[in-house]
Amino acid sequence: MRIGLQTWGSEGDVQPFIALAARLASGGHEVTLFATDIHQRDYSALAQNLGFAWVSVTSPDLPSPAKLEQVGRQLFGTSNPIKQVDLIRQHLFEPARPAMFEAAQDLCRSNDLIIGHILIDPLRVAAEKSGVPMATMTLVHNAIPSAQTRPYGFPKVGPTPLWWKLAQTMMNRAFLPKVNALRERQGLPPDRDVLTQTWASERLNLIAVSPVLCERPSDWSSNHCVCGFLNLPVGQSVEQTPPGLDEFIARDDPPVYFTFGSMMPSNLDYIRGVANIWSSAVRLAGCRAIFQLPWDDLSAIETDARVFKVKRSPHKTIFPNCALVVHHGGAGTTQTSLLAGRPSVVVAHVVDQFFWGSELERLGVAGPSQRRKGLSASGLAKSITKALNSRQMSGRAASLGQAMAEEDGVKVAVSAIEAMIAGA
Repeated sequence: MRIGLQTWGSEGDVQPFIALAARLASGGHEVTLFATDIHQRDYSALAQNLGFAWVSVTSPDLPSPAKLEQVGRQLFGTSNPIKQVDLIRQHLFEPARPAMFEAAQDLCRSNDLIIGHILIDPLRVAAEKSGVPMATMTLVHNAIPSAQTRPYGFPKVGPTPLWWKLAQTMMNRAFLPKVNALRERQGLPPDRDVLTQTWASERLNLIAVSPVLCERPSDWSSNHCVCGFLNLPVGQSVEQTPPGLDEFIARDDPPVYFTFGSMMPSNLDYIRGVANIWSSAVRLAGCRAIFQLPWDDLSAIETDARVFKVKRSPHKTIFPNCALVVHHGGAGTTQTSLLAGRPSVVVAHVVDQFFWGSELERLGVAGPSQRRKGLSASGLAKSITKALNSRQMSGRAASLGQAMAEEDGVKVAVSAIEAMIAGA
């Protein structure tokens, strides 16, 4: 069968689609992945090796690196999630909408089934117009209403339905005008609710989160499938281990890995500022560390002998050799750290990252979360020290990591997709 996939966003929004595309292709399907990577990464060589077609969907209206950095600073400068959502929508998603819709139409014309990132409402419009069956993929589980959970950030007192109604009203105000403007131009009826109608396919919505983190509420409708973490096997990693890193790790006590992933702008002054906070936290916590810093000439960033600097490294092989992972709380890094059986300290920058930090704390596998806005070395060091000194936390992380290692989220997702095909 010809299967088309479409995603948008940062690396954490692209990697799960690559993992799914690879497994579908290995199962004999003809697979094409259309991706709008806001950092303009090119995965075409990896896709060729894995047996599927990669198409970068770009637009001259997408932000330049300088504009992207400016938007990032605005995002990190506010702790209001509603303002953050609006900044992301306005500057990163809407400029890509026309190009994504055109690509979605092409994808629907040439495929028998499509699978899309929940945020790409233009793909759902194209699917409805062409009559092609569609599944969606959700990368975080806190956007699906349930009487058994509360929308993140709302009070823990009061009736849950009321808070969900308020959350849905706020999301509809932010997203529905653009969603329904496109639907109206295409002669389709307007959507009434983003969370329950626009984003999640009524046929199959894959939730790419480990059951360790997401226990499926009993009142979710049957279209929601908690398939598990979607990641490539270790042998198919994009990165290679930097020279000298293995020797550094083996030299002394396990280090703490520091990464803010795609939340780190490629600006030397900004990177130096972050590295200074990390370095001070390392000294206060009395640990060794690996710093992941997105800069070609790492000698331009001053650190001491406690620290090994990398531009990139294969997290799946490096994290298990570390004592702790300090990260931004992205869905991929969160689950990779837990799969490695290692505790975390989350420094949340935007939107769902605050939720991921709270989830890891709920599971007892993370020190107190920090916020990027106003982050201090002393506060970060306290969280690191608490996590490093907790045998209970490290034991709990190891136990949950073993449970995750027995899962195969991609296999479950493919089975759900094939069941959808069979029932079409």
